[in-house]
Amino acid sequence: MTATSPTAVAESASSTIDPDAQAGRANDGELSAGFQSDLTIDQDAVDALVTTGELAAEFDDTLDDSTLYAKYRRLAAEQAALRRLATLVARGVEPMEVFGAVAEEMRRCLPADTAGLWRFESDREITLVAAAADPEALTRWPVGTRTPVDGDTLATMVQRTGRPARIDSYDNVAGPIAARVRAVGVRAAVGVPIIVDSRVWGLAAVGSLQHGPMPADTEVHVSRFAELIATAVVAACRDEQTRQLLAEGSRRSNLIDSLLEGRVFDEWSLREVAGHLRLPINGPFVVIAAPIPSAGDEPLPEIESKLRSLDIFSAWRRLPDVQVGIVHVASDHKLDRVIGLVSRMTTARVGVSAPVEDLRDTPRALHVARVMVRGPTDSTSSVAVFDGSILATAAVSAPEMMVKTAGAALDGFADLPDVDRKMLFETFRVWRDNDASVCGAAGVLVCHPNTVRHRLRRIEKYTGRSLSSPRDVAELCLAFEVHRRLM
Repeated sequence: MTATSPTAVAESASSTIDPDAQAGRANDGELSAGFQSDLTIDQDAVDALVTTGELAAEFDDTLDDSTLYAKYRRLAAEQAALRRLATLVARGVEPMEVFGAVAEEMRRCLPADTAGLWRFESDREITLVAAAADPEALTRWPVGTRTPVDGDTLATMVQRTGRPARIDSYDNVAGPIAARVRAVGVRAAVGVPIIVDSRVWGLAAVGSLQHGPMPADTEVHVSRFAELIATAVVAACRDEQTRQLLAEGSRRSNLIDSLLEGRVFDEWSLREVAGHLRLPINGPFVVIAAPIPSAGDEPLPEIESKLRSLDIFSAWRRLPDVQVGIVHVASDHKLDRVIGLVSRMTTARVGVSAPVEDLRDTPRALHVARVMVRGPTDSTSSVAVFDGSILATAAVSAPEMMVKTAGAALDGFADLPDVDRKMLFETFRVWRDNDASVCGAAGVLVCHPNTVRHRLRRIEKYTGRSLSSPRDVAELCLAFEVHRRLM
């Protein structure tokens, strides 16, 4: 709004208020931390108001001194009121308290006999959320009253057009709202819309008990208060959304913890947890564990939304030492996509459990994923995936005990050079994976079969076990598996 007159200057000064930048100059004192308003005070326009008052003598030829002074006093009082209200909004005061203060300030500053704020409901009703009037009038239309929006009233006109409206006489106006207005004693009224997110949220109105229309500039003054009401509504919505997000995040974390810790047992609670986490009730699922670096950042940032973009459902939780995810993998193809995404996102070792069908197996899967963090990966990926074999499952089922047992079985290799020991371990693994075929192992290792036989005899020597004994072979298979995954 361009400042071209004292009234226009006042409009510019009053219609845009920044409580964070300017409310410290308000009568109420300093602001505490709270809602950051989008409104701004035009301090130059406020200063212009003061200058106008000080230089009133310059307007003697065109304006009466008393008229100019009265107008200045009214604008200054309104500006002070708006600043007080902006301070309440900035401090994050509850909306209902702000609404009540706005109604009182509107009634005092305009001046008016009554002032009220209404919220439009979805069922063509309005609810009185704040009012300022004499006690008798308040008992006839108490705060909280819902009234149908009907007839040619301020509410219907404002809701329909989204613009200010006025009624200069209620004598012949029909409808339940008009009847209440007459019961209060109001004869004329002016109302303006409260616009929130480009829609008419409510109505701010003032009324007069006197015959005749209210002053011509009433709409302008009420609109300034309506802007602050809209700001308070937006602030309240933001605060409520923040509270809901925090509550939702806390509940979600608790539900994920209940799965990770095995606190979900019956079918009903399992369905409730899965539904809230937006996970399918049926598997397969894998659990992923990614160690949190010393810097404290999540190793897989925004992983849940990235997986969702691949049509893969998951639920993630940050624990003190690892970021854990429960991921639904409907097919081997989706599991491959999960592993591919994770391997592209981090160079640190990440453990992935074997698929499980039941969410109640999550604790066991988490244990395996944690073990895989310490185990080897292939040469092309930093992701270590558990294969779910009986041998591998036995190896990681009781890590501390298995490491102790395997260590005793493999102590005979302790004095060998690392290169020699690694060669013998690799020979045993290849021989085992080729169904104990010497020729098959030789083909993979690219050596003569006699070389494989010689290495196998050395293994028998260092372990004190015979590779012709099924029991000894089983023990060695488990010992070498424990060494590969845990040691």
